Amino acid sequence: MLTTYDEFIDRVEELGFMALSQIIPGLPSLGEETQERAWHTGLDTDPWRWKDRGAQEKRLAYGCILGGHKGFVARRMYPIFYAACHPALPMPERWTGGTVSHRAWQLWQLFEERGKLNISQVRQALGVSRKQGAHAVDTALRQLQREYYLTVDGSERKVSAKGEFYGWPVNRYCRVVDWAPDGWLEGAKDWSAAEARALILEDGVAMSRGVSRRDLARKLGWA
Repeated sequence: MLTTYDEFIDRVEELGFMALSQIIPGLPSLGEETQERAWHTGLDTDPWRWKDRGAQEKRLAYGCILGGHKGFVARRMYPIFYAACHPALPMPERWTGGTVSHRAWQLWQLFEERGKLNISQVRQALGVSRKQGAHAVDTALRQLQREYYLTVDGSERKVSAKGEFYGWPVNRYCRVVDWAPDGWLEGAKDWSAAEARALILEDGVAMSRGVSRRDLARKLGWA
């Protein structure tokens, strides 16, 4: 079982990618490889803190980057995931062609202008609330992570209208091109989407316990 942050980083680097919690039985996940009692303790041994720290220190990528499911990708696999998931057409062309939602287009523009935002700031900027409009925004945010436009950059606490911190830390997001360290996207253009997906599926099946290529492809949105 993983008990320290460095063990977690080493494990993701060994595997190439890992889910946060179980997305398919047999595929490695942080939830299954740690003790349940360690979670949400607020200590350095708390896996809930590791995920944000890894992204903030840029030792691994984290977000809804495994077919829209939350998970981690190591540096050596990052350009391959980028090639597998990032659309070939520029976003303005996709918008003109009607292949992205209005909320996804708004979000893309927002991050182009503002850089880094947490979910509270996103909702405020787009004029939505948890009760009205938030679901469409959350769906678009997952889509832009799944397509490697956006990624988690770390976490921060929300700030009230009075300027006071409140609640648990929430994820902060930014554009992949702003987050990715030097070399992380190198070689992405050398892979076709089909080649990159084939390699990811091959590695995923090899690291798993009884997961079929077809089931993994379905979970990652490729079947």
